[in-house]
Amino acid sequence: MCVLFMGYHARIECREIASFLTTRARNSELWFVNNRELEQAILGYAARYSTRYGVSLYGLSIEGNHTQEAAMFPNANRAHFMRDFNSSVARAVPRYQPGYTGGRFWARRYSAEYLVGPEDIEAYFFYIVLQPVNDGLVDDIRDYPGYNCFEDAVTGTERQYKVIKWKEYNDAKRRKKAPVSIDDFTELCTLKYERLPGYDELTQEEYADIMRRKLVEHTKKAIEKRNGKPSLGAEKLKEVTPGAKPKKTKTSGPNEHRPRVLAIEGWRRAAGNAWYFPIQFEYKEASASYRAGNLDAKFPEGTYKPPLFTVARNGTII
Repeated sequence: MCVLFMGYHARIECREIASFLTTRARNSELWFVNNRELEQAILGYAARYSTRYGVSLYGLSIEGNHTQEAAMFPNANRAHFMRDFNSSVARAVPRYQPGYTGGRFWARRYSAEYLVGPEDIEAYFFYIVLQPVNDGLVDDIRDYPGYNCFEDAVTGTERQYKVIKWKEYNDAKRRKKAPVSIDDFTELCTLKYERLPGYDELTQEEYADIMRRKLVEHTKKAIEKRNGKPSLGAEKLKEVTPGAKPKKTKTSGPNEHRPRVLAIEGWRRAAGNAWYFPIQFEYKEASASYRAGNLDAKFPEGTYKPPLFTVARNGTII
């Protein structure tokens, strides 16, 4: 079952195909650095909403100015997960970063690409894990001072994080004259990662051993791609000021081309595109007709119509 969302590109909710997700801070500002409390809060929200929405989370990174996830959404509810997770993170930043300057936190909506095969999920799991190495921050992920999901993911370790129900807590403080304990509004949420597909028959120890050996290989390749450029190093990373702008960052506009399907083999990418683009084109035609005033426009099965306030009829915006 697939459900399509309106946007610059078709956002398809699909039970059977994994997603690679990226959300970047406004102006690429580095608000996620050197703040243990904020990091723990973000992991707590990932735990809460991945559990609530039944998400199969393969990998999660929190690096400097963005978060990335590789995940499967068996309940076709990626939009709900990303809405709640990203809005919670955006509210957490000013709460835990006293130097935050205010205003909208995220630069724009999250980007979503599709990982159509098991090999692609694995490739982008290692991409997530090795971001600090790929970006020239460290040569070994064990030296990275921030969070890295690798060991928890490959060992099957489940960790609990405290999540504060801030709205209920603040409402209680306003209503009650007696002191209110924040502990009464704190829940424990468990963050766990799904084993990569294709390794189901292995014991946990065998799986972890294979993944660690693969990590060594991928790390070596990542360092070689830097063409001799040295890493910044853990000590200098600890000196980065929250909110600073990086000297260099990956950016793209909402209308810029980016692949909708990520695959390490061309034939699988072609198959993914053959699935994706016909749905997108059909939806865009129906959406354009609908927004032009044809409320009887036929949308492809499993897609959502745009909100009515975007529809023009007889010169009037509905």
